Amino acid sequence: MYKHITCLIMMLILSNCSFFQVRKPIIEQGNIITSENVARLHNGMSPQEVVNIMGTPVLSNIFSPNRMEYVYTMQERTNPRIEKKVTCLFNGGRLTSVTSF
Repeated sequence: MYKHITCLIMMLILSNCSFFQVRKPIIEQGNIITSENVARLHNGMSPQEVVNIMGTPVLSNIFSPNRMEYVYTMQERTNPRIEKKVTCLFNGGRLTSVTSF
């Protein structure tokens, strides 16, 4: 009887108490987009200046080289997924439009 109880206790300890809680990791993907960084963007900036502020864009479109797409998604355990997007459009090598949603 003593061996069975000891074995049961060891199984609970080694299983990391997974009977009581399911571990779900926080999943973050893409560029971290903050409102401060988006506010620093203004018309007339070069693509390199935008990259210095926002980082390398996640999405590159070979058919539209005058466009940079920044995407950030985060899902924290059972909460709904958070998604942020910023699109930077260039004309003549200068930033002309910033759209965030």
